[in-house]
Amino acid sequence: MAEEKKNWFKELTFKEKLQYIWDYYKIHIIVGLLLIYVLTTFTLSMINRKEYVLNIALIGESVDFDRLSQFSHEVTKELVGNPSDKKEASVDFYKLMRDSQGELILDPASTQKLIARIAAKQIDVIILDKKSFDALAVQGAFLRLDKTEGLDLKDYKVVKTLKDVNGVKKGVYGIYVDSDNRWLKQIGYDYHNKIIAVLSNSEHKDLAIKFVKWLLKG
Repeated sequence: MAEEKKNWFKELTFKEKLQYIWDYYKIHIIVGLLLIYVLTTFTLSMINRKEYVLNIALIGESVDFDRLSQFSHEVTKELVGNPSDKKEASVDFYKLMRDSQGELILDPASTQKLIARIAAKQIDVIILDKKSFDALAVQGAFLRLDKTEGLDLKDYKVVKTLKDVNGVKKGVYGIYVDSDNRWLKQIGYDYHNKIIAVLSNSEHKDLAIKFVKWLLKG
């Protein structure tokens, strides 16, 4: 009798064995599969994770998103290194919309996202309209460019603050983008009368200045 109990499993058909295993161990099997999935996903994300060493924000009415991706790849190749490596540049677009009075504004969600990323030091360079520039400049958001080594301003149309405001010293904090910039024209960005500036809390200031010089040559 004891021998029969011991060998009963061997006498089951293959299908019956699978059914038995599933009935009695399905919780263990499901948990095991979930653990394998989570570990595999985490490992792949770590292997493929990119380190963004230059974060650029564009504020405007229009951009070609397909070409924006190509532009990001080009910036990475020119200023960061091999695009196949883990370090790369990112370029994000924030769309301006017209309010009921016809004024161009950022929608509340985009405004919150932009301010949050600036506070988190996730934006190094920004290109924006004069109204948005003025609003951020008085809060000390931008790096003073006339005190920055390696940047010759004599060939640029600069944006100056003429007096100290809220602890922000008078000086140059932005540069008007050239009216015929081939890089920005290629991506369909409405760059006319826009200003380029470097964030004062950027953790990649040297690379940010390098990007400004590279872009304005275009």
